[in-house]
Amino acid sequence: MKATDSPGATLLVERQMLLSRVRNQAARSSAAEPSAQFRFVTITRDVGALGDQVAEALANKLQWHVYDREIVDCIAQDSRVRQDLVRELDERSQSLIHDTVHRFLLTAEGISFGNQEYHESLLKTLALIAARGDAVIVGRGGAYALQGEPGLHVRIIASPEVRVRRLAERWRTSREDALRRMGKIDAERRSFRQQHFRKHVDELSFFHAIFNTDNMAVEQVVHTIGHMVSGPGRRGAPTPALPLIPALRSYKRE
Repeated sequence: MKATDSPGATLLVERQMLLSRVRNQAARSSAAEPSAQFRFVTITRDVGALGDQVAEALANKLQWHVYDREIVDCIAQDSRVRQDLVRELDERSQSLIHDTVHRFLLTAEGISFGNQEYHESLLKTLALIAARGDAVIVGRGGAYALQGEPGLHVRIIASPEVRVRRLAERWRTSREDALRRMGKIDAERRSFRQQHFRKHVDELSFFHAIFNTDNMAVEQVVHTIGHMVSGPGRRGAPTPALPLIPALRSYKRE
């Protein structure tokens, strides 16, 4: 009797043939339906530049979820929530989170960051959201932490004059007061980027696209970003929102 005539050998051959067919089918399916180029979008914005409005409208258009400062901080500061969410992901996604954080820390080796514990938790949170996909991440250094991941990094700007006018109208205050408050927020964001990423917002190489909303409506910006994101192979069903989001939707933004 030949070696391949034994029941064990026959079963092994059948398994190998089945595995080969599955691999070939997966390869044909992948070639026919290429994966989406971008699985998430990060938005870095100047206060008064309509970045939050762009984020909300883009998320509605793509049926994605918005993760802004309050939500990201909430996850970053609650290790139990973060661990529960990681457990929901498959092994590949969990590995991506580890690789993303490791790569960033390796690149920044020897650099001391403000509040190191929060810094590493923030990196894990941003990597978690990116791994889940279908996300619009607003602020919190997403463009810097997630370089090299399958995300589109966008910056939203406007001239100081336009920003002050918008903020004075939104806050129902004088131009002088709006200018003072705008300067304070700008300084806080610069400090955050410097403390946690050692980056300046003027380092434009981190962004795929920059939009000036002085003469662009929110709808125009969203249409352009949506066109960049939505291409062949977009997944049909959106990822479920993180469970703590509904409790954080009531505050007034920017």
